[in-house]
Amino acid sequence: MREMKPTCDPNGVYSVKRVCAELGISYKTLRKYRESGYIKPLNPGNVYRPKYSGQSIIDCWHILCTL
Repeated sequence: MREMKPTCDPNGVYSVKRVCAELGISYKTLRKYRESGYIKPLNPGNVYRPKYSGQSIIDCWHILCTL
């Protein structure tokens, strides 16, 4: 995971690939974070193409930094 705060727009909508790039993690790690409740997709019903808000990326980063 990156040590620097993500630079994404809090109002933006991001794909799995972009979320992984912002946090510096793999898609498998993102799946674990989603299952653990650290980050929540905007469309939880669509498991094949989840989208994430920029604010949820920033919130996830803050949660993981305090662990």
